[in-house]
Amino acid sequence: MKLRERIAFHFISRIILLIVICIALFIISTLFFTFFLNDKETHRSPLSLSSVVRQTSLKDGKISIEDDTISHLKQYNMWLQILDEEGNELYSYQKPHNIPKHYIPGELVSDYVYPAKKGFHLSTWFDTKENQTLTWILGEPFKADNPFLYWTNQLWILSMIVMGIIVALYFGKQLGAPLLYIVSWIENLSKGTYAEPVFSSFIPKKKKKPGYKLYQELMNAMSNLTLILQKNKAESEKLEQTREEWMTGVSHDLKTPLSVIKGYTILLSSEKHEWNQEKVRDFANIMQERVEYMEELIEEFNLTFRLKNDALPIQKEEKDIVGLLRETLSGLKSIPESQDKHFDFQSNKSAIAFYMDEKYMQRALENLIANSIKHNPPDTKIKVSILHEPHHVTILIEDDGIGMEKETLEHLFDRYYRGTNASSNTSGTGLGMTIARQIIYAHEGDIDIFSEPGRGTQIKIMFQTKTGGKAPYR
Repeated sequence: MKLRERIAFHFISRIILLIVICIALFIISTLFFTFFLNDKETHRSPLSLSSVVRQTSLKDGKISIEDDTISHLKQYNMWLQILDEEGNELYSYQKPHNIPKHYIPGELVSDYVYPAKKGFHLSTWFDTKENQTLTWILGEPFKADNPFLYWTNQLWILSMIVMGIIVALYFGKQLGAPLLYIVSWIENLSKGTYAEPVFSSFIPKKKKKPGYKLYQELMNAMSNLTLILQKNKAESEKLEQTREEWMTGVSHDLKTPLSVIKGYTILLSSEKHEWNQEKVRDFANIMQERVEYMEELIEEFNLTFRLKNDALPIQKEEKDIVGLLRETLSGLKSIPESQDKHFDFQSNKSAIAFYMDEKYMQRALENLIANSIKHNPPDTKIKVSILHEPHHVTILIEDDGIGMEKETLEHLFDRYYRGTNASSNTSGTGLGMTIARQIIYAHEGDIDIFSEPGRGTQIKIMFQTKTGGKAPYR
């Protein structure tokens, strides 16, 4: 049954049930009070009210009762009252002080049905005397003299109201509490609090209660929406933080090359010096190097920013990762820093099919291998190996060089800038390791580095694969 149909059925069924309960409470209370509060004992007056009526005469507007009737009333401690058509008293004998002289409609019936109210069991008779309708009331002391009966008799309406309120509150809570809880939840979301209410009186102790179970789909949808908003908020905060880091990094790292360029432009534009053609060309070459460095720096900052926020479209295709690694190592052997190093390449398979973005994966591998080449002394042995196992592909880059201190190892993937000056030609931006790790993460891989001073460094890259050795699409 769909949510809308369930809600309609739930409300209609609860309303019907509420009506049935109210009717049942009314019937039960009526039977209860009638059974316990009525005088169940048969009242047989020694004096017949019909005989009293016969012994009553009306003459010239005055009522008279025969002496035999009066003596009987006195003997049995009974009282008599005669009313006119308007309920006004015309005659009374031995009438108690709490008996009224005038009756409003329904009052006499109430006193008759509930004798505990006035403390007398009543008998009534209606007849006509001289074209005037009269009412005779004969009162006999009520046998049950417990005063509690009277007060209980008066409280039965209040009891009905109280029971009705209790039933209404119960159904109101059952029907309304889940809705109020959801409204409270929505208010939290509208205020930017992406979480379920935690300080609400409508929070269910058990969400499997009937009322809350009715809205289970809505509850699940609210939970999913909350999680999505939480995720979006976290991503937005992360993006803002990364943007600030990017702007700070760019502005900071561009200051040094810009200061070099600015210095040479001042020298070239100075009227105090005359520079020959060869010197001007040297200045221009240095300035060109710094411009190229700034271009590379901005491009790598941009790449880092996009990788960090999953904004870079990684286009994965099935390629041979063994061939890519061999080609990358071969290209790095030709750089000047590699001339005094010794290289070894190993693979347990000639080719391994792997889903990857070939361009970015090559860049990551270049950065990692180049780090071992550039920061180790001559005659360092560098070994690159790749292993294909049933559930993962492992790439190892090992060297027996100088190794790294613990502090350096801990901050190896942090963005850093070594600095440049006018007389040095320091290549690299200090973002290579950060970019390499982000590219590996983008391919659902992991990277660990183990190093000790004087004992070399090992870089371990691991990619999980499906059965058959192919990494899944991202």
